[in-house]
Amino acid sequence: MHKATPLLLGLLVGIAGCNTETPYPNLSPIAGARVSANPNPPGSEAFCRQYARQTAANRYEGQIDRREDGFGVRALTAQSAEADGERAYRRCLAGRT
Repeated sequence: MHKATPLLLGLLVGIAGCNTETPYPNLSPIAGARVSANPNPPGSEAFCRQYARQTAANRYEGQIDRREDGFGVRALTAQSAEADGERAYRRCLAGRT
């Protein structure tokens, strides 16, 4: 019976982790972006805004190299990522997510 307690606790912690809003780990410049699932109702304006933020942050995180990229490169990458986020927002509003 004692062996079941750690297993149950681990399972509950794992489930709780899926339901929390986790920010991007490296201080992404995309305000409001979260690693966690989009909590808004699919198809809503709020869902599309969060989808856009997550898309932009994913693009930024995928392109940036914090050890080598200077301020200018990071700024241009953030600008490009935000443009990708805006395109994702329009796609989402059109129902193409």
